[in-house]
Amino acid sequence: MSIVFRARAGWIVLAAAAASVGLAGCKGGARGGTSNPPGQTDFISANPADPGGGDPVDDDPGGGNLGGGGGPDAEPVPPRGGVIEKRVIRDADIVQEKDGRLYAMSQYSGLHVIDVSRPDGLRVLGTRRVYGDPVAMYLRDGLLYALFSWWHHVVPDAEAGASRRELTSRIEVLDVSDPAEIKVVGSIDLPGKLTEARLAGDVLHAVTFETGSCARCAAAPNITVTSLAVGDPTDIGVIDRLRLGEPDPSGYWGWPSVSVSPDRVYVASAAWSGGEAEGRVTLQVVDISDPGGDLVEGARVETTGQIEGPWQVDEHDGVLRFVSLPGPWQPDARPGIQTFSVVSSQEIVPLGAIELDMAPRVRLRSVRFDRDRAYAITELRDEPVLTVDLSDPASPAQAGTLAVPGWIHHVVPRGDRLFALGNDVNTDKGSLHVSLFDVSDLASPTRLDRVAFGGPRGRIAEERDRIDEAIALLDGLGTLAVSHGERRREASAPNCDTLTPGVELIDFTRDTLTKRGVAATRGQAWRVLASEERLLAVSYLGVEAFGIGDRGAPAEVAGVSLATFARRAIAVGDVVVRVSADTDDTRDAWLEIAPAASPGLAEPIARLDRAALFEDAPACQRSFGDARLFAHGQHVYALSPTWHYERTHLAIIDVGDPAAPRVVARRDLPFRSDALYYTDRLGAVVAAGDAVVQAGTTLVIRRATDDGYYHNESARPPHEAWLELLDLSDPLNPRHSSVELPEGAGHTGLQIDGTTVLVSRWAPLPGDPARTRFYLDRVDVADPSSPVVRASVNVPGSLLAFDGASGRLLTMDYETVEIPVEGREACSRAFALNAAFTPAAGGDDAGPGACRGTRRALKLLDLGDTRARLLDERPVGDAVAVAQALAGGGRAFLSVEDGALGGTSAILVAGGLQEGSLNTATQEIAGFNPRSGSPLLADGARLLVVDNDRPALSVLDATDLTALSFEKKAELHAYVHHVTLSGDRALCSSGRAGLEVVDVGP
Repeated sequence: MSIVFRARAGWIVLAAAAASVGLAGCKGGARGGTSNPPGQTDFISANPADPGGGDPVDDDPGGGNLGGGGGPDAEPVPPRGGVIEKRVIRDADIVQEKDGRLYAMSQYSGLHVIDVSRPDGLRVLGTRRVYGDPVAMYLRDGLLYALFSWWHHVVPDAEAGASRRELTSRIEVLDVSDPAEIKVVGSIDLPGKLTEARLAGDVLHAVTFETGSCARCAAAPNITVTSLAVGDPTDIGVIDRLRLGEPDPSGYWGWPSVSVSPDRVYVASAAWSGGEAEGRVTLQVVDISDPGGDLVEGARVETTGQIEGPWQVDEHDGVLRFVSLPGPWQPDARPGIQTFSVVSSQEIVPLGAIELDMAPRVRLRSVRFDRDRAYAITELRDEPVLTVDLSDPASPAQAGTLAVPGWIHHVVPRGDRLFALGNDVNTDKGSLHVSLFDVSDLASPTRLDRVAFGGPRGRIAEERDRIDEAIALLDGLGTLAVSHGERRREASAPNCDTLTPGVELIDFTRDTLTKRGVAATRGQAWRVLASEERLLAVSYLGVEAFGIGDRGAPAEVAGVSLATFARRAIAVGDVVVRVSADTDDTRDAWLEIAPAASPGLAEPIARLDRAALFEDAPACQRSFGDARLFAHGQHVYALSPTWHYERTHLAIIDVGDPAAPRVVARRDLPFRSDALYYTDRLGAVVAAGDAVVQAGTTLVIRRATDDGYYHNESARPPHEAWLELLDLSDPLNPRHSSVELPEGAGHTGLQIDGTTVLVSRWAPLPGDPARTRFYLDRVDVADPSSPVVRASVNVPGSLLAFDGASGRLLTMDYETVEIPVEGREACSRAFALNAAFTPAAGGDDAGPGACRGTRRALKLLDLGDTRARLLDERPVGDAVAVAQALAGGGRAFLSVEDGALGGTSAILVAGGLQEGSLNTATQEIAGFNPRSGSPLLADGARLLVVDNDRPALSVLDATDLTALSFEKKAELHAYVHHVTLSGDRALCSSGRAGLEVVDVGP
């Protein structure tokens, strides 16, 4: 669906003209001057780095992320003292195998149904994209009940034409009887974050936490238990709902914990006001035993300490057992175990309690209950597990300890045997280990065997509350499978390491462990399934099958991709080349070739891994995830940083045969890779242009000595700038040369006109550093081995746009003015973000004073060989903040925000270069935040606008400045990091959400 909006009057320029002229005559006067008579050829401007006209608070010269703020799509901030943890649903897995089909729900790309019936083959039968975090699914009779938290909804906003993202929990029922045509047959949304669920018969019990600020939530934080009728999947309805609020005025401390048994829900929450106040922890019981779905609020149990996770609570044979941890108000307390008789949900009677014999301030990692015993895993080394006898619920007793070198993270009971997974750095056999214990005597458990693996720096794939998913006991095979990552240091670079994921196979008997082989996986597996002949490793990116007839040497026999982690893309003929990864780590990235007809396809035509792109470079010197892509003919040019940005890496890839792409050249270039992304610290100068431009087979990179971040600003070197030229006309033999740019205090980004590179700079006047001359520099790179630097031309301000056919350019000029105001706040409103206030009376920020700020004006000029002549100008309102400017089709597109009009956001379009008379128009965009870092892309006289706060991609058509049109082309379902064009389609790279394609044609 497309929604078309028409432009409003150009208020940003025209309505501001009178006010701007009036301010110019105010007390204090002006320096630099933005008002010039037509025909003028000599220009002096304000120094953009002059104190008081200086750096905008949120200016980002690189044109990248211009502000913070997660926006409405960010996860709600948890109550004080806690972090949002992903709770695992115990009753239902998001990976299930049935009748030769694997149903896998990826948080990256949604549901995939895979044919796994053949031992040596995998085939995707169907997929369905989802827009939430999957937490559980139930499969019955061809229907899949999928449960999600943080489901992304795009809903209309109160402002006309705008929309916003809302996050809720969601239950969807999918008909998967025909995987090629997966259909939604029913759904229901629940406010808040889904934490636990249980399906019994035709009733689904869902537990959600509402923060008090989430979409559709109650005003106060609460836990809500909802029973839902799901017998008719087309008509899911609420049977009952019970909202549990926290009565203590101090509110929640941390994130409530929820545990579910067949008949009851246990909700643990802590209240603490901080400081020396006493906290309070309660366990609220909710009865869910009614087969019809009625909910009954039960007893409320006081605990001696905190309950942080569902692993701390267990109900067994009518006895409630839980382990409480010391709260922050109990610095010298120890963990304890309490037991209660569950007479009914309304009557919970205390039985016994014990404080564990361990040093104060030592925390528990987790507890594993196993019938009439428990195993408490501590953070202690060498004696990390305490055994607890619960056979007499009225007298729980600490029995003994498990002695093992190192630490333990997780235990798996098997009757009188116990498997323990942990790590130990003091061994050369591997930092990870699995130990086997005889626990028939809890007071004196005996270690029977132990194997080490994972290299010197191994790591477990999952976090504390999900670590049980990292280890799988395949009882039918007598084999343990442990998903892990092995960090391997490279001999050529001792400080570099590579994380190599895999699944370790360990055979076991009652008394022995035998280390076998490792199944090397593409991504870290979070589920492992196995039969006698085959092991399936499931990661967020794909499913891999390994033959394990010889478990000492598992060999991959098949694999399918489930998702692509798209960081950036470029269209090259009939294919799209994309930078993909399996994590947010920029080192773990590669190049994929996908068909242009289906650029977001999870399974690419071909893939080039890091080794092919970087040859022998150590892992920590690879940062391909931040690569910039360019293309000419059948070649792709990839520029990427090395680690610490000391050098820039060039890889040239021939994609003439998409099924067999070849890296034909690799070079490490002798300049820092900051140059790929940053322009100078521009002060009040509008960010325009790019750090890299392309002229056919020539790439031009703007490099400056003071680019990048400096922790100590006094260490930033004086400004010098160069153009780095890459001649790629012979792909097998790329050539590099440099051209030093004329001296200046700063240089803007680059623009390209044919083979001419344009860049503007400024140089303060001798003896008057508050004023400066701007210059336009042009370098012809038609022959990159002999670039021609043309004469500098004095212009009023920084370059915004250039039209080669008419020889005209558009600039933004700067003037420092000082006006009297009443207070610092008035000063801030008068000059958007570029103001400095000096109170008349020292320290009186509310009283009268002088406000010094930067005034801007658009200026149109004729450009000659040695000088420019002013044709026209328009002032920009003083309260208008300009985030960035893009050039296209003889126009400049400026993303702006007007503080004088309540922060109204818009795109200001300036044109008239071909006509010789400056014309402007303004398109207001409801809810758009020009400082949010949302990508913009100029396409001739059109501008593609990605709004990540109000998730949509729209097109502003400025072909006719008297009749702008703004059309929303599509709502977006994920945060877009980068956008490019492939014909009439926009390719939106959305990280782990993949590549979203939007038709932006007429």
